[in-house]
Amino acid sequence: MNQLQSRIMQEGRNLGSGILKVDGLINHQVDPALMQECGRDLAEQFAATGATRILTAEISGIAPALMTAL
Repeated sequence: MNQLQSRIMQEGRNLGSGILKVDGLINHQVDPALMQECGRDLAEQFAATGATRILTAEISGIAPALMTAL
């Protein structure tokens, strides 16, 4: 997740009220290599749970959820 953190620091915008805008790298211009790394990390973190489904909000969650599922 270090790569994600770095990209958020470079491209993310703090809109206030706890809102971090990262649509440029997660929605509009999806970086497949970054999403693959995020998915791999998330899958490792939750591997012991035995989960068979991933539920996500439609807003900004589809790409990382899909890569996690893979």
